Amino acid sequence: MSAFSYIDQNKVPAHIAIIMDGNGRWAKEQGKERAFGHQNGIQAVRNAIEAASDVGVKYLTLYAFSTENLNRNKDEVDTIIRLMATSVRNELENLMKNNIRLCTIGNLDAMPIECQKEFKSVVEKTKSNIGLTLIIAINYSSRWEIGEAIKKIARQLIKNN
Repeated sequence: MSAFSYIDQNKVPAHIAIIMDGNGRWAKEQGKERAFGHQNGIQAVRNAIEAASDVGVKYLTLYAFSTENLNRNKDEVDTIIRLMATSVRNELENLMKNNIRLCTIGNLDAMPIECQKEFKSVVEKTKSNIGLTLIIAINYSSRWEIGEAIKKIARQLIKNN
């Protein structure tokens, strides 16, 4: 009997959000480079997506990369961005097989072009999937979102006047 068989389906939350944090610190504790932690975080992401899908969660948000992460060491930022772009490309087959739709929130357009292309391609290819909706918060922060909301309101006010 699987561990999931003990879960009361009436109590499964519709939306779960996970802040992906600590991979670099974990790697340092293992005596490894921070990039080692980010690479190993990919399996944790797979596990979280699979578990959420298996128990019937409708939306899973992974806060993967904040706007503040851009202030980190350039090599680490480049590694994280490259890992995200490669991972999303490599996971397309699994997303399709498991009927998972990918969406993004955040300022994706400010990310390197290859990262943008990979995410936008997978978002487009999975847009008709009706299982779990996986939302990746990339280059995201609440300050950024508030700023975007204010800009949208200002544009609407200008348009209506």
